[in-house]
Amino acid sequence: MRQQTVETADGGHLRVFSFGDGPGVVLVCGTNTVAPTYFRTARRLSKGLSVHVYDRRGRPGSSLQPEDYSLHTEVADLGRVMEATGSSMVFGHSYGGAVALEAGLQPSVRRIAVYDAVPNIGGAVPTRFLPEFESAVQRGDVHRAVSILGKGISAKLSNSPLPDPVFHAMVRILAISTRKGRAWKSTVHSAVNELALLDAHRPPAERYAGISVPVLVLYGSDSDVFYAVIAQALSAQLLHGRCTAVAGADHGALDRAPGGLISQLSDFLADGS
Repeated sequence: MRQQTVETADGGHLRVFSFGDGPGVVLVCGTNTVAPTYFRTARRLSKGLSVHVYDRRGRPGSSLQPEDYSLHTEVADLGRVMEATGSSMVFGHSYGGAVALEAGLQPSVRRIAVYDAVPNIGGAVPTRFLPEFESAVQRGDVHRAVSILGKGISAKLSNSPLPDPVFHAMVRILAISTRKGRAWKSTVHSAVNELALLDAHRPPAERYAGISVPVLVLYGSDSDVFYAVIAQALSAQLLHGRCTAVAGADHGALDRAPGGLISQLSDFLADGS
């Protein structure tokens, strides 16, 4: 693994981790996650590729989100990372998928893959929990905020038979025992702005008809239904899009890098190298 710092257009900085050698692909992480969450996936994809994972704004090692934060900020930052690493392919997860698709409207991107991407097409992404989530973040109650986020965005978690106190206790354990959980204290603040942006920005699927490069649209068969709804609406508008469900995979599959997901990504990205 190699590490570098990339300067942004507005004078900020982004921490970038790189794996492997070959044609470059930049991996754009999701909301409330950090780059190390994706190291297993990056390593498995890096056979014949250079895979570059960066901490987006508001994460340890990178600058805070600016006051005028927007999708333009994210696309400009991604462009800087692509330029610094010599990459022309992008893979985005969740919110990172929305960033990747916006970047796909720019000529510098040659191939795009997304998994459980959340461009908020037709308002499909649940956001009604946002005021309660923001309030918990402002109070500094990180564990409560993550519990609200998890149950607010996932019907599967919301419908879980676990009582709220038990679910909250599980979140506290994860916050102590996992690298991803320990980062929540830093990432929940940026998550507020990212979710607010999704809530305010509800593009029609036709917006992405202008993407002229090949796009692989993946979603987990075990992820919440709205990811499939977005994926299918999106792929119907793409000139060179392909939509596939990853059997047995849920929204957190990239933490584990299952073979079925990695093989589809590897084949698609290899075709662009």
